[in-house]
Amino acid sequence: MQYKINAPVQSVLDLLTNAKWLEARCLALGDISASVKTKKKAGQCIVTMHRRVSRELPGILAKVLPPESDLVLEETWILGDKGEATGSMSVEMVGQPVRLSAEFSLRATGKGCVYDITHSAQSSVPFLGGSIQKFAQKQSEEACDDELEYLANALKMAK
Repeated sequence: MQYKINAPVQSVLDLLTNAKWLEARCLALGDISASVKTKKKAGQCIVTMHRRVSRELPGILAKVLPPESDLVLEETWILGDKGEATGSMSVEMVGQPVRLSAEFSLRATGKGCVYDITHSAQSSVPFLGGSIQKFAQKQSEEACDDELEYLANALKMAK
């Protein structure tokens, strides 16, 4: 997935690594609860989020997965020396047989920047694993769309 954002890389990174802003974004987008911590050191920022979410589950998945779940996300941003950043994310869905991950990058283009992200999901459930993976990946991508739209609106309002 690729998103064009009408703001400089540093403005985007400032929000995506700001614990208070990330907590507010999670709650505004419907999370039941969210707590975020960031740890910054030379050339790197680690963002750890604990979120409680509620999702509507389709048919058979509703019989094997709970509608509410706790997520532990860890994003690692590696800051480049040319105004770009790359990173990865892992998501543990506590007590559930599915894990999510993503690789992402943020690079300058003209007056704005481009955010690229590739999601993947893995499940260990026999027979239903494929359905769980597809559902989890789709949910992850839809949540990412919502989060990036929220980001774009926040950057617009800040101008």
